[in-house]
Amino acid sequence: MKKIILLASLLMYVTTQLSAQRKKDSEPPKYTLEEIAAQCENTPRANRVRIAVSSFKVATNSAPHTFGKEMKEMLENAMQNVNCFNVLASLEDQEELDMEISNAQSGRVANDMGPKVGKMKGPQIIVNGKITEYAEGCKTTNSYGGFSMSSSKKAHIGFIVKLIDAETREVIASKSMDIDGSAGGMRSIGIRGFNRSEENVRNKSLQDAMEEGVIQMVEFIASKKGEFELPETEASMKAKKVETTLADCRILKGSKVPKVMVILPEFHITRRIPDPAAETEINRKLLEFGFDVVDAAMFATIANGERFEQAAKDPKKAISLGKEFGADIVVYGEAFSELSTNGGGRNGQVSCRARAEIKAVRTDNAAMLAANGLEAGGLDNVESVASKTALRNAGGLVADYLIEQLCKRGW
Repeated sequence: MKKIILLASLLMYVTTQLSAQRKKDSEPPKYTLEEIAAQCENTPRANRVRIAVSSFKVATNSAPHTFGKEMKEMLENAMQNVNCFNVLASLEDQEELDMEISNAQSGRVANDMGPKVGKMKGPQIIVNGKITEYAEGCKTTNSYGGFSMSSSKKAHIGFIVKLIDAETREVIASKSMDIDGSAGGMRSIGIRGFNRSEENVRNKSLQDAMEEGVIQMVEFIASKKGEFELPETEASMKAKKVETTLADCRILKGSKVPKVMVILPEFHITRRIPDPAAETEINRKLLEFGFDVVDAAMFATIANGERFEQAAKDPKKAISLGKEFGADIVVYGEAFSELSTNGGGRNGQVSCRARAEIKAVRTDNAAMLAANGLEAGGLDNVESVASKTALRNAGGLVADYLIEQLCKRGW
């Protein structure tokens, strides 16, 4: 009888091993973070795609509610270690960053020593995940006629990972993964400083599944990097801007440099903005680029008057006012800002959005030279400053467009 039990136990063991071997042969090859990092060797940080990882949503009741965040933290850390991407902090981590900016604006921090508003980079790619399957491994012991045999049930996690274009919402790539983990299969993947829950620390087979899942996700994301549009470096953007404006600015190469006048009343819904910010920014950029600009102080006395308001809306009156002050080109329009209802007011900060709309015409023949409307945002501890920041930023965008259009023309 004992021999029969022993033979049955051995047969069960052999069958289990053969099944495990067949499954192993069908599994995808395993990678290490070092092998993945080799794909991106010597890639400058400025040329790395900007990427952010959002929390993995848990779509199964068997997984603890913190499991998605744990997977997100591990993936974010692993992606940073392979040096393939410029990994950005997720929106979940932004509260502390906003607090630092708010503290710098409060006056407690020395000028130019704290973080500035509007300097954060946005992601090009967002990694989105969803946990669909979750089973913790467990160890069981069975006795057969005095023989004890221990077996471990592997942990299992299933998830879907998506790579999404942050600007267009297009899903660039998506993959479903099923990962098994065992207590003896753990590998060191270089993830340090991650505090798993006590339950997961005790469960080595679950740790193995999590770590293997993270490595496979990183390999998948790295394999798609050729499909991502590389970001332009700040140097290349500046060089490109100079090349398309200053080097080829026909209007500044003529015998006469035209004089420009900007008529741009500004409002923060629903009140007038003193000392216009968008207008000032447009004038500054025109002057620094080489245009002659009518001194704002010359018509400051009428800036709040009826003629100024009418000139901002009527091209005939804008041209008439421009001729009165010797302007060859009149830029007229309107700019307004408003308190943002989305994303404003966090950590004591206020967010505003602004839009500047302009048209540019010659005063000698009323020929239209440019027309556009552009938007921008501003953030500050005070609403009035946030509104002026937004107006200034919108004015800067309009000024860049205006200079580009004027430089394409001769005089």
